[in-house]
Amino acid sequence: MAISKEQLNEAFRIYKEKHGGTRQDYFAPLFLAEKFSVPLESVLSKCAFRKHDLGIDAYFIDRETKILYLYVFRWTDNRDAFKEAYQNLIDRGIEAIFGPGATGADSMIPKLKRELAECRNSIKKVIISFVFNGDPQKAESSRVLENFREELETKKYYIDSFFDRHDITLVIQYISNTARKYNQVATTRKTFSYRIPFYAQTEKQTAGGEQMYIGFIHLWDVYQMFIEMKHRLFEKNIRAGLSDDLPPNMAIKKSLRDIAFNGKNPEYFTFHHNGITLYAENIELDDHSISIVEPRILNGAQTITTFARFVEENQHQSGFSQNAIEKIQVIGKLITRCSADFVTQITISNNKQNHVYPWNLRANDRIQLEFDDKFRKAGIYYERQENAFSNLTSAEYEEMGISQEKDIKIKKLAQTFLAIQGEIDKIPDMTRVFENDVLYERTFRTSYLEADTRKIILCYKIQFRTGSMIREIISKGENKYYSIRSARNLMWALAIQAVLNDEKQEELLETYGGSLSIETNFNEYLKEIASRRIRFILSEILDMPEYKPLVEQEKLGFLKTRNTFLKAMQIARKLYGWENKTIVG
Repeated sequence: MAISKEQLNEAFRIYKEKHGGTRQDYFAPLFLAEKFSVPLESVLSKCAFRKHDLGIDAYFIDRETKILYLYVFRWTDNRDAFKEAYQNLIDRGIEAIFGPGATGADSMIPKLKRELAECRNSIKKVIISFVFNGDPQKAESSRVLENFREELETKKYYIDSFFDRHDITLVIQYISNTARKYNQVATTRKTFSYRIPFYAQTEKQTAGGEQMYIGFIHLWDVYQMFIEMKHRLFEKNIRAGLSDDLPPNMAIKKSLRDIAFNGKNPEYFTFHHNGITLYAENIELDDHSISIVEPRILNGAQTITTFARFVEENQHQSGFSQNAIEKIQVIGKLITRCSADFVTQITISNNKQNHVYPWNLRANDRIQLEFDDKFRKAGIYYERQENAFSNLTSAEYEEMGISQEKDIKIKKLAQTFLAIQGEIDKIPDMTRVFENDVLYERTFRTSYLEADTRKIILCYKIQFRTGSMIREIISKGENKYYSIRSARNLMWALAIQAVLNDEKQEELLETYGGSLSIETNFNEYLKEIASRRIRFILSEILDMPEYKPLVEQEKLGFLKTRNTFLKAMQIARKLYGWENKTIVG
């Protein structure tokens, strides 16, 4: 039975003097008492009533089932309320519970650690439950929460270390208080931990504690990690695997073929390869091997994916020498004890062999994950990470709920938002937009997360038909309108305003806003507004005294400025009653 608001009020009234806290804080003991059929008073000490930064609100050790339950409670139906708790668990909470040292001021954690010490040898499973009044399925489908969950999973080595075992099952689940639905989104039966041959030729430690070991690593060993971890191995990378047809990858394939089939010495591969960089949550060295916990490739994704494809395509062919392939070594830089920002900077600086665009570096920003969530609800893949869409399998499409065959790309989405804002002079300069924090935040406004997704899709699609709109206008007078060939982005921005000002906007959204496909009828609609609306706006612009001489001299840069867009909107207001509208509200 769901915990009610009346129960919260009653528990708060009875226990607030002794335990303090807010009404919502009593969600935890009420839930525990009901779930485990124990008196409410017996679980009050297992709940946190003081504000803390460890992420956990309550715990319960079921000695009969040998399960440790850790709880996060939020009296809301909004899945986003879990974000802060996730971050606190990742940054401090898991280490405070399962690591050595101080546990902070919270009195619940020392009590939990004492109880855990008593049953250290019997616990078989750890379940972290996020309890709220919403739908667990919606929480599971969130790309933001998925990213948090993946980060949280990498901390499992603290659990393994505490219990001195690797067979502890970790379950992360969302629970609805209202319907008591459970959704187990992740079960990690073991930490991704590997012991591989590795001799550290040298090592380096910074004043901040970051560590790096340099030696030689077998590609075959990293390939085995990839087989087990799949693309999780590349979570920290800024791009997915690039095409085999790119020169660096073609060169790798040729070298592999020479080694596997033509008897070339594998040692030469080492001399021609720049090496790979891995980050690990924890590293332990001995004389001739290394144990790495939760590895992630920071540089070398192209090498590993190319190596994997080559092996899988050729290993059953006659003459293939797996023994030779297994001997291939490259320089390996292994890094640990780093902050997330430090890892990001390493990733950026180590990915220079193929040009890295500024939008690649924003792929894992929180706002990008939020837009990923938004578009996934509409069945659309948002390609934040370069080439990720082309690397998806049919099964992955289905698993993510992707129903459309086209994707929204991060760069083009930024240009769409700029067109909506009328910032047409910035559309060609994406490098500056993504590198400048202020411009970037103004472009990817958090308010756009509340916009009707159909509006964004409709505005996004228009860019692919500006050419046909321009041709439609030019067909009405080649000599008069030839100059608007330079007004592609102005055309896009005005077409967006035409849609947003259309009194039949809801009908347009319903008909064309649910798909990235550009329907014939939508194309005809755009050509019609170009001919019957935008043409007359541009005609007045071209005839303005300040612009007419520039047109005659073919100096058409003014058609690419925000100032011209604003003048065009003044004309549109005069002719058609348009207002400069946005997609929010």
